[in-house]
Amino acid sequence: MACDLPPAQLERVRNGYITGKSGEIQFVLRPPHYFGLYSHSGPWNYLQRIPFFFYGPGHVPARGEIDRPVTIPDLAPTLARHLGFDFEAPDGRALEEAVAGSADPPKLIVLVVWDGAGRNVLDEYPQAWRPLARLVPDGAWFERATVGSSPSVTPAVHASMGTGAYPKTHGVLDLRIRDGDRLVGPILSGPGYMQSTTLADEFDLAMGNEPVVGLIASEPTLGMMGHGSYLEGADADLALGQRIGVWGLTPENLEFFRFEEWVNEIGGLEEEVRGLDLQDGALDGVWLDHPLETPDDILHTPAYARYQTGVIREVIRREGFGQDDVPDLLFTNYKQIDKMGHRWSFPTPQMEAVVRSSAEEFVALTELLDEEVGRGQWVMALTADHGSTPNLDDAFMIDQTSLANDINAAFDTDGDETNVLQSFRVTQLWINIPELQENGHTLEDIADFLMGYTAADNAADPSAVPEGLRDERLFRAAFPGAVLDGLPCV
Repeated sequence: MACDLPPAQLERVRNGYITGKSGEIQFVLRPPHYFGLYSHSGPWNYLQRIPFFFYGPGHVPARGEIDRPVTIPDLAPTLARHLGFDFEAPDGRALEEAVAGSADPPKLIVLVVWDGAGRNVLDEYPQAWRPLARLVPDGAWFERATVGSSPSVTPAVHASMGTGAYPKTHGVLDLRIRDGDRLVGPILSGPGYMQSTTLADEFDLAMGNEPVVGLIASEPTLGMMGHGSYLEGADADLALGQRIGVWGLTPENLEFFRFEEWVNEIGGLEEEVRGLDLQDGALDGVWLDHPLETPDDILHTPAYARYQTGVIREVIRREGFGQDDVPDLLFTNYKQIDKMGHRWSFPTPQMEAVVRSSAEEFVALTELLDEEVGRGQWVMALTADHGSTPNLDDAFMIDQTSLANDINAAFDTDGDETNVLQSFRVTQLWINIPELQENGHTLEDIADFLMGYTAADNAADPSAVPEGLRDERLFRAAFPGAVLDGLPCV
């Protein structure tokens, strides 16, 4: 069944899997079906195709569009080439078209990630990101870029950006991984779960910790920067973790990264929200039918994107990014497209608005860097960690809780309080193997169950499912993950 998947899809699944850490059951849905909240994890092209752009006058040649396949692990070795630094990426290669071979390295390299901004989103709104498109002829834009691994989720893909490795190598496989009998968040539980060093880790150490290295982004993206002081001889790099309503880090990360409380005192957000609210002429706490009541509501919007650019300016000034001849590294993630993808999907005016604001803020960052670092003294890279799931009439939204209950009902009948299903993610299941065996079942039994599972099986009221979808099987493939270690077709 695994070998029947399209080769590119199978390769992406294998690139995101480690036996003993990934879920014991791996599966691939039948597109366009998806799990609730418009899940975006999977090996299909519509989630895998991403922007991949390098820009920096004097350092990045004006190549425009480049038509050859590249993947996320190619990012780190390409940035290393700009630094003149020998970085061995396990799964990536330097993209020579994006490097001009300047005599001196840039004073500052900035990686910008538009979370969730896959090419399917950008292709829907070509006019909205026109401010960025105007810069493409003066930089290097790789037209056939893909993530290269599945699950296509924030922690895993950002770690690939930093390490030049796929998750099968760096070990950050999903929002959770197996650690013995328990499951842990491989980034929020500290840097020790990332098995590969990043470009920032190695460059900072090689330069005697002189570079200023920092992150301004949601905490699960820390893998694109690195391990902080977890590595012997390393220092605690600046990590400003973006949370809902406040900046901060988990205690596990505070041990190895430097957080500055003054970031919570940087103003400007209230003014940006007020301006956004007034766009329809009324100060009513609503923008395009989207509420502006809670911090999470605000994080979804263009107002927060503009505020974040202001935060970046303040951090560059306070921390001295790009102020000497030792190159510095700064990592940031704009979360609005991903947030809107989960709440509103697309095509919607809300999604179009955050795509437009993301492009405007990228241009604003180029102007900011000219002012704060100097023209010709910086390089920016732009990419995304995955696409977003569109709202399609022929797609069935799978109820994850209902499916989990159905699995336990079918395979856990011994009456004790231990479930067969230990945890559920949108591409895999972690199974309590002793409990499964105690109930007289195997992993193959669960895979067979999934392969026969239909939309009607999942629905609380099967009659409410459109007639053409009721008997639709929801899974393209489901199998014990360990088969990926010895497939005859690869």
